[in-house]
Formats: sequence, structure tokens, C-alpha cells
Amino acid sequence: MVRSSKYRLAALALLPPVLAPSLISGARGAMPDDLFNRYFANVLDGRPCYARTYDDAHLAAHSQQRVRQIEIDLSSANPDGSPNAADRFEIGFALMLKSSPEWYGQAASCKTGNDAFECYLESDGGIFRLTPSANGGLRLETGDSGIAIEGSNDVAELSGTSGDDRVFDLRPSKQECEDAAAFFAGGND
Repeated sequence: MVRSSKYRLAALALLPPVLAPSLISGARGAMPDDLFNRYFANVLDGRPCYARTYDDAHLAAHSQQRVRQIEIDLSSANPDGSPNAADRFEIGFALMLKSSPEWYGQAASCKTGNDAFECYLESDGGIFRLTPSANGGLRLETGDSGIAIEGSNDVAELSGTSGDDRVFDLRPSKQECEDAAAFFAGGND
């Protein structure tokens, strides 16, 4: 067993050139392209979607939570038409409050770091972070200043410092994204 980094590098020098880079990158953790491919480029046989729907029992137990449904989905391309890539990609972000059947939604621009995705909502809607979770999903955490998402008549604002709407554990899904897309496609935005 090789324990010293000096010996590890010497051992890597003996490997065929094709294998050495993959072992070196694996030793440092996931690279941005790998993370992007795992969670967005190659998920759910098509348009990736991560979502969460909270039932009445959960909402009753978390009285400070206002969000009933939340979803993020990968857009087909960036606003300028360029393809999505690890260093720059666009997602749709939508949520439904427990007080209304209306979806609030807007686009977010994201980039991939070594261990998470950093995103900001258009129209100064705020920032949030997506971190991989153990169940193959993504944990969404709002920034300290919270987020604001536009609806058809008003704006849904979530605090970044208080309440139960700061962290959401999203799972791979399609239904919530289809529900939100149908709402917006029906001219309800």
C-alpha cells in the first residue's frame, strides 16, 4: 500500500498516459464537468428535473414553511443559444406556495464548482446553491439575502435568514416539472 504522496506520484509516472490523468483527478474529488454530467447532462433520459412536493402533514408540522412545491429543470440552452455546459448553464426555477395554486417561476444562471452549483435568479432574484445529496438529489439552499420569484400578479419572497423556506431537499422527478410547465404553457404566467 502506497501512503506517501511522493510515492503515489512516482507510481502514477509508471502508469500508461491514458490512466494517470483519471486517477489524479479522482484523487482531488469531482471535477466540474463530471459533476455537471452526473446531475444535469445525463439525468432522467432527457430534460433533468429535481423537485419536491410537501404534503399537508409536513406543512402542518412546519408552520413556518410557505412552499408547497418546488422544482428546478435544465433549460435546453442558454439565453444566447449556446449549449449548456458546466461553466455556464440555465435552469428553470419554480415554486408554489401553500396559499395558492399559482406557480411562481423564472430562469436562473448557474455554474459548476468542484462540489456544488452556484446559481443566481434573473431580475436580481437572489442566489442559491445546489449541493449533491446522498439520495441522488440536490439540496437547494438560499443565500443570506433570500430569493424573490415572480408570479403573474406578485412576487414570492423567501427569507434567507428565518423561516422554513431556506433549505429544500430535491429529488430527481418529472411530475412537478411537467405540472409547472403546463401551468406556464397555458398562459398562466
